Amino acid sequence: MSLQFWKIWTKPERITYVVGLILLGMSLGWLALAGYRGLENVVRWEVLNELVGLPAALYQFTDGLLTYPIQGQVQTVAGQFIASPMRVYPVVATVTVTGICVALAFALAGICRLPTLRYRLSMAAFILLLAVCRFEALGLPGGSGKWLFLVLAALFGGLSFYFNAFRTAVGFTSRLAAFLGVIALVAGAISLGTSVANPALVLLSYSLPGLLLISILFILFIAIESVVGMVWLTSVSRPNGRPLGIVNFLFISVLYLINLLLIWLQNTKSIDWNITTISPFLLVGVSIVLGFWGFRRLVDQRELLSFRQAGAGLYLGVAMLATLTMAYAFATANDPLIEVFEDAIVYSHFGMGAAFVLYTVLNFWPIYQQRLPVYRVIYKARTVDLPLFRLAGLVAIVGMVGSANYFTVRQAYAATLSALGDAYVAEGQLDLGQSYYQESIAEEFQQHKANYALASIALTRGDQTAAALYFSKALLKQPSPQAFAGLSDTYRQTNLFFESIKTLQRGIQTFPNSGELRTNLGYLYGKTAIADSAYYYSQSAVAYTRRDEVPLANLLGLYARNPAVMAADSALLDQVGTRDEPAFEANKLALRLVARRDTAAPAAPSWLTGATPDPVLDAGQFASLYNYALVAPNPDSTLLNRLQKAALNPANQELVDDLLLGLAIGRYRANQQPEAFDLLNQLASNDPKRAASYRTMLGLLQAEQGLHRLASQTFALNSDTLSIFYRALSLTKAGDLEAAQPLWSMAARQDSSLLGIDQVLYGEKKPETDLEKAFYVSYRTDDANRGRTWETIKEANLKTVSGATLIDDYLATRQYFYAQMILSQLGSPNQLTPFALSVENLSAVKIASYRKKAAATDSLAKAFFVPQHRALVAALRGSALAASKRTAEARRAYEQVLQLAPVRGQLVAEASQFLRAMKLVKPAYDAVRRALPYNENNPVLLKSYVLLCLDQSLFEYAEEGMVQLQVADSPADYQAFDVAYQQKVAAIENARNAFVQ
Repeated sequence: MSLQFWKIWTKPERITYVVGLILLGMSLGWLALAGYRGLENVVRWEVLNELVGLPAALYQFTDGLLTYPIQGQVQTVAGQFIASPMRVYPVVATVTVTGICVALAFALAGICRLPTLRYRLSMAAFILLLAVCRFEALGLPGGSGKWLFLVLAALFGGLSFYFNAFRTAVGFTSRLAAFLGVIALVAGAISLGTSVANPALVLLSYSLPGLLLISILFILFIAIESVVGMVWLTSVSRPNGRPLGIVNFLFISVLYLINLLLIWLQNTKSIDWNITTISPFLLVGVSIVLGFWGFRRLVDQRELLSFRQAGAGLYLGVAMLATLTMAYAFATANDPLIEVFEDAIVYSHFGMGAAFVLYTVLNFWPIYQQRLPVYRVIYKARTVDLPLFRLAGLVAIVGMVGSANYFTVRQAYAATLSALGDAYVAEGQLDLGQSYYQESIAEEFQQHKANYALASIALTRGDQTAAALYFSKALLKQPSPQAFAGLSDTYRQTNLFFESIKTLQRGIQTFPNSGELRTNLGYLYGKTAIADSAYYYSQSAVAYTRRDEVPLANLLGLYARNPAVMAADSALLDQVGTRDEPAFEANKLALRLVARRDTAAPAAPSWLTGATPDPVLDAGQFASLYNYALVAPNPDSTLLNRLQKAALNPANQELVDDLLLGLAIGRYRANQQPEAFDLLNQLASNDPKRAASYRTMLGLLQAEQGLHRLASQTFALNSDTLSIFYRALSLTKAGDLEAAQPLWSMAARQDSSLLGIDQVLYGEKKPETDLEKAFYVSYRTDDANRGRTWETIKEANLKTVSGATLIDDYLATRQYFYAQMILSQLGSPNQLTPFALSVENLSAVKIASYRKKAAATDSLAKAFFVPQHRALVAALRGSALAASKRTAEARRAYEQVLQLAPVRGQLVAEASQFLRAMKLVKPAYDAVRRALPYNENNPVLLKSYVLLCLDQSLFEYAEEGMVQLQVADSPADYQAFDVAYQQKVAAIENARNAFVQ
């Protein structure tokens, strides 16, 4: 459209017109966006995650002979899409009402310059619009709502008449500003006085019939614009100088009319063809744009009114009003209202279009034949005037509406009732809103809007049966994926599992590209034994949903529940990719725990970076946090603090035990063993049902730290076969084969696989297998000739691990040559597991340290070691460095010992003795105090404790330590230490007395 005509306009008028065009463009954009989003404007896809626990080894370690898994549950997340209840957004109504008020201001500013008759008719239409608004529903004080209509009619009518009769020289911009000002004052007064929560929504719902009527009249008015555009296209001069002509005009027009006819036949169910047609709303959008040119040509050629003073504003205003009303229909998913507009567009464009084609042919065939620009005179009829054809088109439209038994009229009424239902639901009056929805269904029972809204109300009241009924009705004429999902979920909630699956299958047949329905069907199949279907639907859903992390997370969960699939095709995990979504990350970590195929350090869940210090955890966040605590090799303080704060948050009450378990494993991995043990004891005390499981975990972790006596006491509280076995093994490792014998017998009676080890340990048979030989060599230390048995072990790892015990025996008796000889016969590195290789390297460090070779010890200590051995390596290195007077390096080594092994009594005692010699009494005392509760029978640690207490003049604590030492130590060793203790006490007393004197 050319804008040359406005050269005579003033600058304010141009600016106003451009602003109006921009506002109309924004209205058209909103119409396009709302139409594209469809039902998602009011129904959102939400994700409901469900925790699914899987048995797995939360942590495991080995002693080279056996592997000790700490069994528990990893958490996976199974997600499904849930269609939310139908929501009402009052802000949408507020924006719409604001736009309509601006549109009315443009229209009123233009109406003021209409000729007398048209002015009166237009103002009468405006007052009728005010009359249907039902201002009394706004709850204004003192019943003023009853009089508001008269006040507004007088106010706007008076201002309009003033500009029309007395101030005819006032420009369009000033008139527009005046009407906008009055509207703003009225809106402000209403907002201050109303008692309803959403006045814009209530007002718009009641005024919808008037807005609908004006919009339909506007659609009727511009229905010819598409054909006018065809006239321009076929009569304008082309680069070669020859227009397309009348034949091409007829051809294009017939195609256009056939498209409309097909839409009409499809809408009336007269045909059921799978054909593509142009959307009616695209046609009306094109007509609105073409109407700028067509309407200006019309008023200029027929000299109806001044486009500058009246036509421009009137057209912009009514076009904005109609566009906003259509956009509001889509924004509220009011399908009866959408269908009314669709019928209005199709009927008016077909009836008026056919009439205008006939009008063009009858009036301008000769001009077409002369290849003249018909569009320039299109509204100057030569034979039959345009109003007559408009009347004929109107008759055709009425006939089309009547052919459907005026169903469109009932739809319009149903649409207004649904809008009122929205208004009262937003006001919190669910019963009244429900009544309006039910009245709407009475007018059109197959509609989607009211049925889905009633299902939503039923769901809020917990009435699954009623919700299923309304969801089923919503699927009758205009089904939606959301309604299928809602119906399926109601069946699932009422334990109609197979009906739920069948509903989703029907939904996928109707909407094959719905990733949400495919995800849900995969989720349901995942609860059955039909794993193939679960994989298929979860995989296929990825390509059809914007939130592909949900089906991808479900795939990972399926892999975790069926690790054999991963074993068969390890490339499956690589195809999944990565998503920054808690549920996805949780399942990926769970798969790592179950499959144990990835040894690289895992990355922290991405959501933790921006999480609040005291998070309220959803299912995905909890599972990812919990699983990460289980796999993180070196948990930092941030992770541990998050776990602790989450456990203390009352909102996470149902997850507390699992969070504390994750915290316990995390603290243990972070070398905070005392805190980890305390947490597991707390869990065992608080949860009798899982107490045995927690005690088994605690006993195994104590055993890994070398606290075999304490572990035996912990296992003694359980009565299951596995705990009996672990207790027997703990006593065996503690060197008490006599106490362990009845436990081995009991375990062997209940588990025949242990019978051979039991018989070998107690001389009932000779060891036969490599494992039996390794057990015999490792634990029958009373047999000085067990080295011969060791030489017969063929398996390299078992030979290395059991050979290390022989090396320890030789080192204890200072037979370094034999120790070195055994070391030379251990397995080669390429034959060994990481643990066995670490044992071999550790034996080399021991030999170098015992021989006081500091340089060799320091060098060998840089080899590979598993975490279990690093504290001992640091202690050996510290001893060698201290012997060679490299005090600073020795101190760092012993500080590392205390950091890595705070509960290993022997190592803590050695480190504390070094620190005490360095006059670092307080750190040494703190370290011993921390380890002592777990080593109450360790004589070396108790002696260190007593001496440190004396160093600080804590005589009462020292006496208590001596009492414990008397029980724990041999009489001879205790007597020797007691002499030194008494001498130390006497020296302290003498020094104190000398100081006093």
